[in-house]
Amino acid sequence: MAFDGITTYHLNKELNHYLVNGRIRKIYQPETDEIRLLINHGKEKHHLLLSANSANPRIYISQNIKENPAAPPSFCMSLRKYILNGTIMGFEQHKTDRLIQIKIQQKNEFNEPVIRTLLIEIMGRNSNIILLNEKLDILDSLKKVGTSSSRFRQILPGKAYLYPPENDRLSYFEVMPESFSALLDEKQTLTIKDFLIQSFLGISPSLAKDIAFRSGLDDSQVIGKLTAKQKQYLNQEFFALIDRIKEKCEPVIYFTHRKPDDFSTTSNRYMEQNTKPKSFATVSDMLEEFYFQKDKILRFKSRSASLSQQLDTLLKKHLKKLANLKEDLTKAQKGEKYRLWGDLITANIYQITLGQKSATLVNYYNPDQENIEIPLKVNLSPSQNAQSYYKRYNKSKSAIAYLNPYIEMTEQQIYYLESLLNSLEQSTELDELEEIRHEYLNSEFNKKSVSKEDRKKKKVSKPMHFLSSEGFHIYVGKNNYQNDEIATRIGKDEDCWLHVKDAPGSHVLVVAKGKFITEKTLLEAGALAAWYSRSKGSNNIPVDYVEYKFLKKPPKSKPGMVTFTNQNTMYVSPDQETIDGITRLLEEDA
Repeated sequence: MAFDGITTYHLNKELNHYLVNGRIRKIYQPETDEIRLLINHGKEKHHLLLSANSANPRIYISQNIKENPAAPPSFCMSLRKYILNGTIMGFEQHKTDRLIQIKIQQKNEFNEPVIRTLLIEIMGRNSNIILLNEKLDILDSLKKVGTSSSRFRQILPGKAYLYPPENDRLSYFEVMPESFSALLDEKQTLTIKDFLIQSFLGISPSLAKDIAFRSGLDDSQVIGKLTAKQKQYLNQEFFALIDRIKEKCEPVIYFTHRKPDDFSTTSNRYMEQNTKPKSFATVSDMLEEFYFQKDKILRFKSRSASLSQQLDTLLKKHLKKLANLKEDLTKAQKGEKYRLWGDLITANIYQITLGQKSATLVNYYNPDQENIEIPLKVNLSPSQNAQSYYKRYNKSKSAIAYLNPYIEMTEQQIYYLESLLNSLEQSTELDELEEIRHEYLNSEFNKKSVSKEDRKKKKVSKPMHFLSSEGFHIYVGKNNYQNDEIATRIGKDEDCWLHVKDAPGSHVLVVAKGKFITEKTLLEAGALAAWYSRSKGSNNIPVDYVEYKFLKKPPKSKPGMVTFTNQNTMYVSPDQETIDGITRLLEEDA
């Protein structure tokens, strides 16, 4: 993520445009590391979010409102005491670093106007929100930093505020071409990427890579091995970037496989190679969307981890059970020889005497009439030996009759557990996760009691919606409830239903709308069926396709389970590029 000095620069300009002369009407702290200011600016109200979260520190104008906790924390109380009802005089970026200072005019205890400063340092795990008085001494901070944490820079009430160490890095706005060249000569052992990050305040890794890419160089190249011409290209692209930063702001999020990968407020050709950019009107809109998506992914992973572990444990248990059952079946199937031995002993009963350890007899049932050596128990008569083998044969026959349906049932259970795990892998939304959890709680695998709320049928979320290259609408289920929706409600007789053969996966529906469904569209739908299945990653994946009218949902069957006839089979080998090439429609686009 690139909340770098360039993003900070453009955001600072945006905040000055929207919030200067605004009055702070409310201050609250919905999270331990997050502050929100409600600012009245003329007739408009803006919510300014400041977060010192170690993973996602940020500041922007937010549209999403969070609930105000009943008991405000101590830092929130300090802010209310010193800056509530204050007027925002301006926002300042410290050099080109990731630090924004909010100048707020408020009255002191003598009713005299003073300027207090609220700072946010966007420094990863060292991020902080700090309140300073008019003398730039610390009044309070979200995170206290004592001598045990830092000998050089304490963040404690009463201490004079010191800016974060710059480590000899320069503001890129103050650098001249001659000094840039001198720095190149000075730092010969660094790679291009490390040189740019370590020499200038606010340059992020992705921006350093872009500068190298535009220069026609690899960011891992060592400065000392560059030619004079290559250094010149690097110099030119660095200052071309500075000009772009000053000229315009271009907020954009870069998506990789529909997931937010990075963002920038200036065009990044390096990132554009393998991502899909999405532009935004303001820096705040971009940041809110990016962090909302990231937060959603983190929350989904956190909430799905427990269910995934439960399902994985159950699957391993049932796979082990199936292996044991098949081993027992293999042993039982060998029981046919006991019937043969019993028959041969009976046929030659007068040739065998009590006390023999074995008997070599002709196998009359084999065309080759070969001899078979049959073990005997010395304490049993020939007749008793024959009866012993008949008993063992009958026992194995009973075992086979018992094991076959039990194996079939276990295989169905494994298939269903794999379908739940596949649903978990495909899902991205919290409501989809809740559907999978609901399905599991109401399944035979959950041995705990289920609450009334969890027994209630959930409203089904929307399946994925694609548009084929020839304009056919294609629906793809992410979980068994969505699959049921596709298999029983969405389709019509003329539509085409697809599913990967003999493996758990998404139900796919191509909507005909009175048109003949072409082979090209079928192949695209088949690629989707294979991609969103447990067979993903294989080659020549078989996918069944059938007219919707031949599809049936057996009574009382598990969610997502159907039967069908008159199917055909295609073979596809989908990859990420193929799937990304099929247009994915959002709900508002459909």
